[in-house]
Amino acid sequence: MQGESSAEPTVLIVGAGPAGLFAACELVRHGVTPRIVESRLEPHHETRGTALQPAVLELIDRGGLIEPFLRAGVHIKQVHLLGPGLTQLAAMSLADIGCKYEFQCSLPQWHTEAILREHLASLGVGIEYGTEVKAIEDDAAGLRVTVEAGGREEVFTTSYVLGAGGAHSITRQSMHEHLAGDTYGGRYIVADMKHRLPYQPECGRVIVGAEGFVLVSPLPDERWLIFVNRDEADTRSELPSPAELSELLNRRAGVDLGMYDLRWVSYFNMHMRAAERLSDGRRFLLGDAAHLSSPMGGEGVNAAFMDAADIAWKLALVVRGAGKPALLDSYAVERGAADRHVLEVSDEVHKAVMELVAMCRSHGTPTLPPVDPEKGMATVRRRSMLDLSYAGSALVGQAGTDAEGPAPGERFPARHRLGGSGHHLIVFGEAPHLDHLRTRWDGLVSVVEASSEGFDAPAAGVPDGGAILVRPDGFIGFRATPLNEATMDALDAHLASYLVSWSH
Repeated sequence: MQGESSAEPTVLIVGAGPAGLFAACELVRHGVTPRIVESRLEPHHETRGTALQPAVLELIDRGGLIEPFLRAGVHIKQVHLLGPGLTQLAAMSLADIGCKYEFQCSLPQWHTEAILREHLASLGVGIEYGTEVKAIEDDAAGLRVTVEAGGREEVFTTSYVLGAGGAHSITRQSMHEHLAGDTYGGRYIVADMKHRLPYQPECGRVIVGAEGFVLVSPLPDERWLIFVNRDEADTRSELPSPAELSELLNRRAGVDLGMYDLRWVSYFNMHMRAAERLSDGRRFLLGDAAHLSSPMGGEGVNAAFMDAADIAWKLALVVRGAGKPALLDSYAVERGAADRHVLEVSDEVHKAVMELVAMCRSHGTPTLPPVDPEKGMATVRRRSMLDLSYAGSALVGQAGTDAEGPAPGERFPARHRLGGSGHHLIVFGEAPHLDHLRTRWDGLVSVVEASSEGFDAPAAGVPDGGAILVRPDGFIGFRATPLNEATMDALDAHLASYLVSWSH
């Protein structure tokens, strides 16, 4: 049976995984209520992506959702790299990385999704499970979408579609896009289990040996997520028994892990792929629909959260009439560059682990050279996703002179201190035309006097005074230094390039 929907949504989200759910949470926070459809009949209970990186915890904090994550998750403050027989080769600490959250927050993906669903439910937003999108077609009025639920077909028109339906995305297919890139060699197993091996609290482990590797990451309730490579000769489609998996883990680790209480296990392949186009102006790809990276880097689910945060504030402004449609073009530019960065970092981690396996196979336990502290810190920040930059985007600019400190396009270090859902203009010193800016961008830009709020000028990247525009996602959109008529006029023009003033 086919029918026309009487209530046509402005924004449709396809997929109720982390990307789709967080995008919905952020859209609602910014004043837009989407419709959410999910082809699964009910929420899954699989562990999947677990570790939320420090940079993403800041985004979740900005969204007002951090407390349930901190309560539910295990805080991972360091990762140990171990060789055969659990010989320690190296250690990575997240201390002093320059972030409010100096740890990863680890919890099963099903729990992450449950937190987001419960938040949406508290706002009166539900998810339509068992609803499959059959087609998304261009229409004079927007996008014509066909869905099927319970044997009944529904057709409606929407202005925008966020495709967060995973690697087999119907949204991506409707854009005639595919995930370009490579699939890593080998076959792998992921599992949720317990073990009896002594361990250090708040610590993850990567164990390498002559036959492969085991990644062991802590979960709540003294459970563990593990990744392990399968034997090359093992091409079975049926999943391993608990005894078989235990024997495989023990061989990889070189010790008896004492595995028990296996709750979930799955085979998977590791990919390094991304869509060439993340958007066509009305359709936007998020999460696994847009990119697939090696889980060794622990950044896949995190990139999904970042995708959601980037598109939500922009789309909400456009839908509410406060942003120019061209604002949406920046999503593909910014997240395309960021996703390529994620693939690079994940690939670096993946190759480093596999090179150590090869070294173990050839020479036994490898010896690693000492790490330069400055380079080591840069590596930790890179893997914590704190080095992300949107420099080069049309939404990023500056006027005046260059200065030391965070540059336009980078994360504002004190973004956790900025509340609300709009832009913030932090002013260090006396600025001309400030009353004009307050009036013109009232409701869209909050002006903050740095001296009264205790913001530090050098830490903000304006040691000699200036103004910093912080976007709704906590990234620096514009830097004006020094404060004079020319730099403030340039700032005003930058805002006018993508925002619509209520008072023209």
